[in-house]
Formats: sequence, structure tokens, C-alpha cells
Amino acid sequence: MERSLKFNNITGLFAGLAVVMIWSGWIIISKWGVSHALTVWDVTGIRFATAGTLVFVYALLSKTSLKAIFTWPIILCSLCCGTFYVCASLIGLLISDAANTGVIINGTLPIMCAAILFVWKRGRLNNSQYFGVLLILVANALLFTSSGGASLSALLWLLLAAFFIAFYSVSMKIWQINIKTILIAVPLINAIFFTPIWFFLPSHFNVAPFDEILLQGVYQGVVVSILALFCMSYSINKLGAVSASTIMALVPIVSVILAMLFLDQHMSLQMAVSIIICSVGIACYSGLQPFLLWLRKETKI
Repeated sequence: MERSLKFNNITGLFAGLAVVMIWSGWIIISKWGVSHALTVWDVTGIRFATAGTLVFVYALLSKTSLKAIFTWPIILCSLCCGTFYVCASLIGLLISDAANTGVIINGTLPIMCAAILFVWKRGRLNNSQYFGVLLILVANALLFTSSGGASLSALLWLLLAAFFIAFYSVSMKIWQINIKTILIAVPLINAIFFTPIWFFLPSHFNVAPFDEILLQGVYQGVVVSILALFCMSYSINKLGAVSASTIMALVPIVSVILAMLFLDQHMSLQMAVSIIICSVGIACYSGLQPFLLWLRKETKI
């Protein structure tokens, strides 16, 4: 039993680290995409049209029944993880730097998870989690007041995106939605929901270079929508929503390194400090208390 628990924790950790790399890359590729020919709606539409088609073909070949995914909990969970989160984060990303997205969304994700859990299950924070929240708030304040920080409108969009992904993280665990169901439901439901709307939104799809469309289709539709969704859902299932979101502490650091390498973005000292404080705050949020309990136990022995 103990060995099985350790194995689940290790595999959940590696799944979370895979999400960190994919998510950090998603921030860079999405920022690049919406800054060139494609609009926010094009990137969203390409993502779900590609992923939805692949999942639908898989469902047909594997003779998977799709009737079970069309329930209100699964639909709501899928839209929060899909269209609502993607559109809000892309709009915020369009009007702010890539580093801001990593700090604000992933920095506030544990706080959003805890707030939803408190309202839903009356769960309370411990002292180390309050300390982590304080550090995250300080980090976001520093980022907001820095010369290259997010504007108020960008901040609100990114906070909204954090709420949507936090609701998905918590509800998937509480409603006990299994990984296979969510892997099929998220791409398919969002493709059905967003594709008709896409036709009425501003689009440069017809004039965009083919290589830009191909890049967004492969990364957004396959790597992010299928591979990352599986890894994130698996990590949440094995570690829990709050613990899984703690691993996202690495996203601000990784994303800012990638932004400096591929987008030629320059970080001010204040922004660098805010990123470090945010990462420490996320780690303290759910990692400090278990460590202190372990240390106290070892000291007694």
C-alpha cells in the first residue's frame, strides 16, 4: 500500500513537471501567435477544431460511447478548462508580457483553488498557506507596479483565466470525473461550442501563413489539448488539486526564461524579484506544512 502510494506520488509529480514544460511553451507560442497574423479567436478555434477532430476520430475507431460526456458537470468542467480559460488567458496575454501570464495565472491558481474549496467544502488554510498567499500577493503587487507589468485590464483577464482553470481543477476532483472522460470531453465539447461562434468573430485565418496555422494546430490542438490535459488531469488525480497546482510554481521561471530566449523580452529587476517571490509563495502554499510536519517527526525520533 505504501509503495503504491509513493509510486502514485512520483508519477503524479512527473506528470505535473511535464505540464510545466508544455504550459510554459504554450505561453510563448500563444504570445507569438496572437502577435502575428492570427487573432485570439483564430488561435482558440484552431486549437479546438484540431483537438476535437482528433478526439472524434479516436472515439469512432475505439467505438467509445459519447453519450456519457454530455452531462452538465462534465460540460461545465470542460468549458471552464477550454473556451473560457483559453479566451481569457489569450486576451490577457495579448495585452501584456509573457512573464505576466506565468506569474498571475499560476501565482493565483492555488489561491483560487483554496477559495473554491472553502466555499464548496468549507476547507481552511494552515499558517504556511497563509504565508504563501501573502508572498503571492506581494509578487503580483510588484509585477503590477513594475514598468513592464500588466495593465489593469490584462490583470483582470488573467485573474479570470486563473479562476476558470481553478474551478476545473477542483470540480474534476470533487465530481470524480475520470481522465479518459475528460480527455474526450474537453476537446469535443469545446469544438462543438466554439467552432460555430468562431465564424462570427474577427479572423485572419484566410490570410495567415500556413506555417503559423500548422504550428498552432500541432501545439495547441495536440500537445496542449491532449497531452498536457492528460498530464494535468493525471497529476490532479494522484496529488490533489492544491498539490498539483503547487508544481506550477516553476511555470513563471521557465516561461520568463523562454520569453527572453525566443521573444527577446527583457525583465526588469522588479519583475525578476516578483517572479522569484511568486514561485516561493506557491511552494510555501502547500509544500511547507508537510515539510515542517516531517521535520518535527524526525526531530522527535
